[in-house]
Amino acid sequence: MGERGSQAFDAAALRGLLADLPNGQQLSPAHVSQYRQFYGLDYKALPHQHRLFCLSSGQYRLAVQYFLPDQVDGYVMLCHGYYDHVGLYGHVIQYFLERGIAVVAYDQIGHGLSGGRPVTIDNFDRYVEATRVVYEFARLDLQDDKPWHWFGQSMGGAVVMEYHQQYPSQPGATGEVILFAPLIRPYAWGVNRWVFALAKRLITERARTLTDNAENPEFHALQKKDPLQAHVLPVAWVQAMVNWQTRFVRYPISQQTPLLVQGNADRTVDWKYGLQTYARRYPGTRQLILDGGRHHLANESSSKRAQIWAFLDQQGRW
Repeated sequence: MGERGSQAFDAAALRGLLADLPNGQQLSPAHVSQYRQFYGLDYKALPHQHRLFCLSSGQYRLAVQYFLPDQVDGYVMLCHGYYDHVGLYGHVIQYFLERGIAVVAYDQIGHGLSGGRPVTIDNFDRYVEATRVVYEFARLDLQDDKPWHWFGQSMGGAVVMEYHQQYPSQPGATGEVILFAPLIRPYAWGVNRWVFALAKRLITERARTLTDNAENPEFHALQKKDPLQAHVLPVAWVQAMVNWQTRFVRYPISQQTPLLVQGNADRTVDWKYGLQTYARRYPGTRQLILDGGRHHLANESSSKRAQIWAFLDQQGRW
């Protein structure tokens, strides 16, 4: 993967080009080169095809990407975390490409290159619907009977879990479910829920604070340069998260056996509460507790990523 954040990148221009594209029409590689260089998504040593296009989900326009190795042994749906976008998942995309797994990824509503009010939503079901739109389009478009895997980081993990609750018999969903630090409730929620109860009466959003959520200075530097980062925390999103979490913890036991990776130095999600919830909901979970791992596991230090990849190689059925 190339060096990230060192090239010029005009995010507004790329968004403008995508806004004018008909559904499913690929943007020319020349228009995508700056984007790929900025986020280190070139993968010049890995023979593959890259496609960037848009799909509509209700009133929203979703930026969708394919990373297709020359020899495809399976597919993975990649669902990113809150404040994130596909450009920040280069290490994960490379991991799958090196194993012959094609990646279908998209910027969620209000994130990255997709449309919508920045990083807010009134109901997590809109995220689930966006995921359904992308998945169903990709399955018809790619026309392949190889296994489909699912990957979700943080909020993306919540979306993956909710998607499979709502669509338990979705054709083709025969592969692994990989969850990195999946969201159930935020860190220190026992105290912060009272702060939120007061705040929602007084404000509609507050300024975002960037935290060191990975042991990786390169990633922190990229976040600060990233033109696709949002800088507010909307109250509406927190309420939507609370509504989803209240519903999710009441779901019955699932027969799924996800691969769960969680850092024990995570200060973004309440990971101890999360592990208790997974143990009840998914008794067959295969898990790695990463010593010293923070929240953004997709961008942890190279040594910690190596531990994660070794776990996935050992446990995953690719």
